[in-house]
Amino acid sequence: MNPRTVPASSAPVGDHPSIHPYSDCVRTCLDNLLAYGTDRYGPVHTPMIMSIIDVQMNESPREPLLLDGWVRSEERPGRRNPGGCDLWEDQPLLHALYQYSALSDDPRYAQAADDYIRAFFHHARKPNGLLAWGSHLFYNAFTEQIDDDRHGDPHEILIHLAEWDAMWRVDPGVVQREIEGIWTWHIVDKATGQHNRHDDATVGCDFAYSGGSFAHAFAFLYKQTGDRVWLDRAKLVINWHWSHRNPQTNLAPDAPSTAPRYDSRHCFTNVIGPHAAASLRCFEITGDVFFRDVALAYVRAWLKYAWNENAGLFFGTLALDGTPVPEQAKGEGYDVWMPTGYAETWPSNMYSYDQPLAAAQTCLYAYELASDPALLDGARRWACHIRASFPPVIGRRWRTEIHAAMPEAVQKGGTYAEGYGRAISFFVHLYRATGDPKDWHTALSLADDAMDKLCENGWVKGHAGKPYYETTDGVGLLLCAFLELAESKTGATGE
Repeated sequence: MNPRTVPASSAPVGDHPSIHPYSDCVRTCLDNLLAYGTDRYGPVHTPMIMSIIDVQMNESPREPLLLDGWVRSEERPGRRNPGGCDLWEDQPLLHALYQYSALSDDPRYAQAADDYIRAFFHHARKPNGLLAWGSHLFYNAFTEQIDDDRHGDPHEILIHLAEWDAMWRVDPGVVQREIEGIWTWHIVDKATGQHNRHDDATVGCDFAYSGGSFAHAFAFLYKQTGDRVWLDRAKLVINWHWSHRNPQTNLAPDAPSTAPRYDSRHCFTNVIGPHAAASLRCFEITGDVFFRDVALAYVRAWLKYAWNENAGLFFGTLALDGTPVPEQAKGEGYDVWMPTGYAETWPSNMYSYDQPLAAAQTCLYAYELASDPALLDGARRWACHIRASFPPVIGRRWRTEIHAAMPEAVQKGGTYAEGYGRAISFFVHLYRATGDPKDWHTALSLADDAMDKLCENGWVKGHAGKPYYETTDGVGLLLCAFLELAESKTGATGE
């Protein structure tokens, strides 16, 4: 989930010297991206931004070191976009470029984002008209062709709240065709809203976070065109999961169509994180309370059934009757990816079912829209859960494998840029809601740790244990969080 823009304090950045390092870190990283991070490879050079950049060489390796790639990408290291660019995974980076351009009153960063969008739209299209982006596809700058993760060539978009407004401003025709194509190729039952995360127009995995992305796109097109059919389609897709909930608990399965697989019978934090966040964004766009009420029901259900008061932690998986799934060993086959036990604050997989930091952010997002004190109490519980997991580290379920594959992670510690970014943003928003200086200082402490571990040679790395700026490690989310710190008012202690 990209950070949601909330009005910041009127206090200028310069009023607090300790804020400068964070905005300066963003500036140097963005300047490096503009100078060294674009597609300078192959016969045709473009302003598209490379997904992996060696921070010492200032170059994108055609074949980056594998390191943690086998585990983090769930056995598909091509998901890192080696030698290429992926505008979907760079949605948070676009947000950071636009945000910093506004903060600094320097148009170069917004122009770079516009140029990236325009070039990607021109060069990276599938034969069916959809953009070659997402969790499987990317543009290979060395071959100047569409490339994939060796899983075929499916279009799959999920987790991020897309910068549809910016992309529409650059080229509304491409955006409209993309969203129309989502309806054509992903929504496999036009009457029920059943969808498939892949664009093969057949029944497949109807993941909650891809469904949220589809609904968000439809709600956006409704806003732009005024055509009510797109509002109805957004509601239809959100209702697909809502109609499969347990009506006694309001817990919905992640993927109703995958029965008898476990994700058809359990609710995870990706439902009350990215999916619910997309539904809240649909409400903001359209004003239709259906989206808000569904999201609030999911968030409240999780607060009711997943919280363990004695442990001060949330579980990561619930049966639809509200029963938590206790910690257990990794299963065989696809079961290896099922989260069990308490929610893993710092997950290691890119597309994990366990998205607790996004869930924490969504709980606050819901509070900002609904002003329900119970939701703020829920956000405080999430703060308790996150603080219990300090310091940030590699998540417990894959720690052994990642430490073996990336030995420097053992020595340097820390977690991925995404984890830092989401946690910092959460505590910045929590401080705005509570005024509690403890929340502000937690955000600063996390930011300081991230800078200490991830800033190198003017870049922000994806993890301290690797030599790369890496898009799919969530660097864009961390840059956005640093800017939220820079735009927010200082702690209540008067420092």
